[in-house]
Amino acid sequence: MKTNVIQLEAHDDVISIKDKMAWQSCQRMILVWPKKGRILHNELELVLLNREANSLGSELALVTHHPVISEWALDSNVPLFASISAAERSAWKADTKGSIANKVPKGVDANKAIRAQLPRQASSKPETPLTKGLALVISLGALIALLVVLLPHAEITYFPVTSLQEVEIRIKASEVFSGINPSGGIPAKAVFIDVNGEKAMPSTGKVSIPTTKAVGEVIFTNLTFSDVTLPTGTLLLAGDQTLTSFSLTEAVVVPAGVIDSAAGKVEALITGTEGNLAANSVWTLPGGMYALVSVSNPEKFSGGGGVETPSPSAEDYALLERQLLEDLMIQGLASLQAEKVEGLVYIEPSLTLEKILLSEQVNKIDEPADEAILRLNVRLKIFGYQQSDLNAIADLVLTSNQPQGFVPVKDSITLNRVGDFRVDDFGQAAWTMKASRLLVPEWNMEQASANLAGMKVNQAQSLFSNIFAQRSPAVIESWFSKWPWMPFLSTNISFASGDVQ
Repeated sequence: MKTNVIQLEAHDDVISIKDKMAWQSCQRMILVWPKKGRILHNELELVLLNREANSLGSELALVTHHPVISEWALDSNVPLFASISAAERSAWKADTKGSIANKVPKGVDANKAIRAQLPRQASSKPETPLTKGLALVISLGALIALLVVLLPHAEITYFPVTSLQEVEIRIKASEVFSGINPSGGIPAKAVFIDVNGEKAMPSTGKVSIPTTKAVGEVIFTNLTFSDVTLPTGTLLLAGDQTLTSFSLTEAVVVPAGVIDSAAGKVEALITGTEGNLAANSVWTLPGGMYALVSVSNPEKFSGGGGVETPSPSAEDYALLERQLLEDLMIQGLASLQAEKVEGLVYIEPSLTLEKILLSEQVNKIDEPADEAILRLNVRLKIFGYQQSDLNAIADLVLTSNQPQGFVPVKDSITLNRVGDFRVDDFGQAAWTMKASRLLVPEWNMEQASANLAGMKVNQAQSLFSNIFAQRSPAVIESWFSKWPWMPFLSTNISFASGDVQ
């Protein structure tokens, strides 16, 4: 007869067991219980497994030594075996009265029945009132002794003699350092910030605004043997490097003959002093006119002028840039301090201009304006260091120079900068720092409490004053003011340092 042996795991439950039973159905199924793990939570789950086996046309048997599972199996008429081989050899019949049933107690009532069958042992000697009273006195005495040992506690306030330890350390902060070193080097971190601002000042430059045109008289000389007529508005150009345009204000007829000439009135095309030509200026005739006539001005031109008005100069904007950069440096430093990362200390003299992102001259140079207005958007750079790095170097140097037999009163160290920061062209900062802390004589607190345990208070005070140097006697406060002894347990003795001077 084919038998399917299913080894259960500690993480199995009713659903996973049903899945395993359905994988390979046969006439007989053996569920082998693991040594550890709670697979079934109640007898009903075992009944459900038995029904599942019946629905698959199989018989179900268990191999387990678990007392609770065994009891459920017996109650549910599920065959129970001690081993797999026994299950394969034996007939599958519910063993409700056999050896297994007799070995496994069924429920609380069965346990009570077994306990009732145990023989009772009577006391060999009856208790007398004296015995009971003596036992009570001994118990009370033991309780009192236990309270005397456990309850008392004391606090000793001591006032040690202190000494000041001071050292001066040369500190150098740089980006090239990756960590602290005993020689005083600490890593520096670059921090950037963008700030912008605007500044104005009265214009110191002057510029002339053209208002009138220059006028003058020119002489036309005929270069041909026929009359030359020049109409009104004829364009004439004067000047050597910079040409100024003029036009005839009235028509001119130059008589025939190479020595004949005629005068004509001209006016500058644009306003301003540019048209005030000097006498005998160089003239240029456009088109083919240069082959017909020549032009000269025996007299200088006049009449061209303008109004003088303030205008920004290059010097104005150079001064504004210096002043505005100073303001932005102050503004940037204030912003950095307001948004400072906890533990980061900025080296203020290392603040420099990293880059000008935007520079705008609102009123252009040599253009009429009462004010020069400059807008700047810049990026600033500053170096900082971690305060913890400075504390670590100070602790390292102080500890290496600490006198033997002394320990610090507290973990805190007082740091003061001596002089100013000195920053080189590479952004490396150097300064001198003074580190100091208070020291007290070193002593063993646990050994002292062990020596003082169980002593009288006045004797303990005398003994404690000889352990290390103290500027005033220690104060012992007991749990009860009239209690003459120190606690018997050393763990009930605590110490507190008084005011440190």
